[in-house]
Amino acid sequence: MKNRLSVLFIAVLALVSCHKTPQPHEIPPQDLYIGTVSVDYEGGVVDNPDIKVAFLPSEDGRRADIIIYKIKFVPKMPVRIDVTIPAVAVEKESEGVSFSCNNVVPLALGGEYPKYNVTSLSGTLKGSSLSFSLNFGEYPTRFKGTRAR
Repeated sequence: MKNRLSVLFIAVLALVSCHKTPQPHEIPPQDLYIGTVSVDYEGGVVDNPDIKVAFLPSEDGRRADIIIYKIKFVPKMPVRIDVTIPAVAVEKESEGVSFSCNNVVPLALGGEYPKYNVTSLSGTLKGSSLSFSLNFGEYPTRFKGTRAR
């Protein structure tokens, strides 16, 4: 009995030591853009320069997730967050792609944020330029950037 437990323990230890810890999703450089996020807020415009945005198309190319990294949309936000806009519809065009969605709940901090529902999102990806506009809840927001090198 003792030998069986020892063999079982060694087998479990071998399996655990061979299992790789999942790594966070690394963004390929060709899918990462750096630019400015502008938010209409309290009668003015708040610009957030040097913001990284990932455009991650699905395998079939019909949808894409857009991830805005380390954004503090307005000065009153206490922390910077990553925001994902999931399942945006993508349409191929002769010069690139256009994309859009309406009424999508964004994801941040491990959950959904229906208060900042995404509406009227439309954008284009042409060459090395990515641009889009949308409303996060009642706040019109825009991004314009170029592919990271």
